[in-house]
Amino acid sequence: MNKETPTVKEKAIYQAVVDLFMEGADLSELTVSEITAKAGIGKGTAYGYFSDKEDMIARSICYNVDQYCHWIYQGITEQKTLYEKIDFLLGKMEKEISKADCLMRLSNTMSMDSVIGKRIRQQEVENNSKNPPLELLEAVFEAEHFTPPLSEEMLQFLARNALSRIFCYGMMLSNNSVRAQRTAAVQKTAAVQRTAAGQKMAAAQEAEMQAMHRLVCMGICSDADAVRHWLSSERG
Repeated sequence: MNKETPTVKEKAIYQAVVDLFMEGADLSELTVSEITAKAGIGKGTAYGYFSDKEDMIARSICYNVDQYCHWIYQGITEQKTLYEKIDFLLGKMEKEISKADCLMRLSNTMSMDSVIGKRIRQQEVENNSKNPPLELLEAVFEAEHFTPPLSEEMLQFLARNALSRIFCYGMMLSNNSVRAQRTAAVQKTAAVQRTAAGQKMAAAQEAEMQAMHRLVCMGICSDADAVRHWLSSERG
């Protein structure tokens, strides 16, 4: 994960991009004027730190995704088992749905075949860095101490497979949150009978999400166990 400490003005730009994104702005349509106005700094000052708009957005995405992953990883290191680590990660996503949703969409932008996506990957190559969510999960699996140690390819396989499960859960979590908000809106104007029905529906949705949460944890652990078994059989 990124180790450089940005300046105050760089941080202001990074926060401005994320704030605009969360407000519904299309990253590809953002202008330098909009970003700097949100950050509260002049365009001329911004160009002293960034080469162009794409540089501002690309570095903002990398910084914010990296910071979120670093924050998550600090908590993960306090967990003992792989199940507990994934459970902790999903729990954080559940408690901060809007932030998790934002960061997932930003992470998706990092892999898109767009001008910004390409700029991000170029920066990763130049800085010899990795995609933060993948780097986080690779660190989680490396801490499992497989015997023999995992090859780089197998480590990436486990990390990417886990990331796809986590992202899928995040999408369901976001959708469930939207449904819950709609149910709450209906309950405010509905009769008692409809309110009771809405509460029952919300309870059923919550039970489903809890089941999905456990399935993601168990699935990732099962993948790790399968690889461990395969490594053992290869040695034999």
